[in-house]
Order: sequence, then structure tokens, then C-alpha cells
Amino acid sequence: MDLIKYIFIALLLFTSCKKDKNDDSKLGSSYKNGLLILNEGLFQHNNSSLSWLDLSNKEITNNVFLSINDRPIGDTGNDMIRYGSKIYICVTGSSTLEVIDKNTLKSIKQIPFNYNNQAQEPRRITAHNDKVFVSSFDGYVTAIDTTSLSVHKRIKVGRNPEGICANNNALFVANSGGLDFDNPDSTVFEIDLNTLEVVDTFWVGANPGDVIADAYQNIYVIKRGDYESDPSELVRINLDNRTVENLEIPATSMNIRNNKLYISYYNFSTNASSVSIFDCNNQSLISSNFINSQEISTLYGVIPYKADELICLDAMNYTNSGYLRFFNSSGQLTNSINVGLNPNKIIHYE
Repeated sequence: MDLIKYIFIALLLFTSCKKDKNDDSKLGSSYKNGLLILNEGLFQHNNSSLSWLDLSNKEITNNVFLSINDRPIGDTGNDMIRYGSKIYICVTGSSTLEVIDKNTLKSIKQIPFNYNNQAQEPRRITAHNDKVFVSSFDGYVTAIDTTSLSVHKRIKVGRNPEGICANNNALFVANSGGLDFDNPDSTVFEIDLNTLEVVDTFWVGANPGDVIADAYQNIYVIKRGDYESDPSELVRINLDNRTVENLEIPATSMNIRNNKLYISYYNFSTNASSVSIFDCNNQSLISSNFINSQEISTLYGVIPYKADELICLDAMNYTNSGYLRFFNSSGQLTNSINVGLNPNKIIHYE
């Protein structure tokens, strides 16, 4: 009887292991032709999440990170990029950098951002030459080796750095000073990527956030001001002559594709939304109101998608699950898909 029981248990374990292997294989091959969405969640609620949209059938699966890793991402997922075979997620409230496999979405490493037992609160991330660079509210940019996933260097910058981008051999970091709203910072630092030292400073206006580079030696910054008397606008840094110009285009976030800037603007006083398109080649505004904004409750960002199509991120009222709003090349709404709470980043798997 004991022998029969032993054989039965052994067969059960073998079947279970075999099933796990098949599930992993299926999992690894399933993430193709779709969108991976980072949902920020609510601050101090530990409810950041990932959603997966299968573009072949338009089916949405929410909470995929939780399902695969048996734990939540953490509190306040603010940024996400894909670099090489990995995806990196800044989780500000939890003060961690989550590193996951791009094919399986399994966690590879959860890197704590606590220097001298103080939470650094990572905010934004970019990559260059086998390193990822993470801005954090403690006033530093952290360079992380993408092979060892260990800290290579901490670079002192300004107060509460946020937006960050790499351009040729330089890194540009926006210092918002956002934790001191009555006295914000107004600088963008340039860091030499060879020496990892700050080499220049640009004054762009109060409370700078997003930073993006084009192919024409321009860096674009959104200076958010105070959202009232000092409006949130697009600023350009010309690296050829080292000048700064306020383009006076309303902006709260932006993305770039094919040297066109897609600029979202949400007016916190009137709750009005708009999307502008700016041509970086000839420095002209193609459209100041590309979409029908009545289709969106709270515009949280815009993602260029498939030629001239766009995905607008709708945070609704910040406490109910958000939506992806799909707009065609004519600016008309074509689809709405319910995702997680406060969607803010998308990675397109093609």
C-alpha cells in the first residue's frame, strides 16, 4: 500500500512539474503582437499593475505581473522601458527598480533604491550603452549595469530630478524641485556619458518634467510651472548654439516618433484636454488639437501608434480603472479598452 501511495505521489509530482514547464513555455511565447501597459495605481495603495492587450483579438488581461510573480509590483509605478531582453520599471513609492524578462514577464531582480537607509524614490529611466540611468527624488541619477544589475555609479544632480533622456554621448536630466512646490527647481543638467560628470546647466523654467531628444540637436522639456499663473509649456534647448526657447505650446506630457512630437495637455482648472503634433524637422506645429477631446475624461498621456494613429491614456477620475482610447489618423475615436488604475506607459510588442 505504501509503495502504491509512493508511486501515485511521484506521478503527481511529475505531472505537476511537466505542467509548470508547459505553462512557462506557453507564457514565454504568448507575449507577441500586443501592448504591455503600466498602470501607476494610487500613491500608498501598493496597487501598481501591468495589463496585456493582445492585438490579434483585442483581449485585455489585467494584473499579469501579479498572476505570474505571485506578488504586486509595488506602490506607484512611474516609468517603464524595454532595453535588450529586459524591462525596467521605476516603482517610486516602494523605492525599487523592478527588472523583468520581456518574454515571460517574470521578475529577474527587484533592485532596492535605498541609499544609507533613505528611500531614493526612483522616478524616470533611460538607457545607453549597456547601462540604464534612473533619476530619483533624492537628487541623484543612478547608473546600473544591465548585465550584473548592480549599481555602477551615483551622479549628483539637482533637486528632485525627474525627466531623463540620452542623446549621443550626453544625458539630460530635468530637476523639478517638485517636493518643494513653493520653491521649484528650473534646471536641466547635461551629463557627459563618458565621464558620468555634469558638464552644463540649462535654465528652462519652473518645475521641469518630461525630457525628449530629437534627431536635430534639440532637447525638448516640459516646464510645468505652477499649473495656474505660470502655465505648463514646451521648451526647446538648441544644442548647436546652447540656447533655450519657450515654444509656448501647452503641454503636460509628450512622446516622439519619426521626429514628430505628440504633446498631451490637460488643463487642471478647466479639465479640458488636447493633443498637439509638432514637426521637429521644420520646427512647426502640425496640429494644435488633433483629437476630439470630449471622448476623454482625464488625459494622462499620449502614445504614437501605427503610423499616424494615437493611443490616449485616460485616467478617468484617478480612482476608477482607466482606459486606452484609440484614435485614427483623422483624430477620430475608434476603440476604448478598460485597463488598470491610472495607465501611464506602454510598450508595443510587434
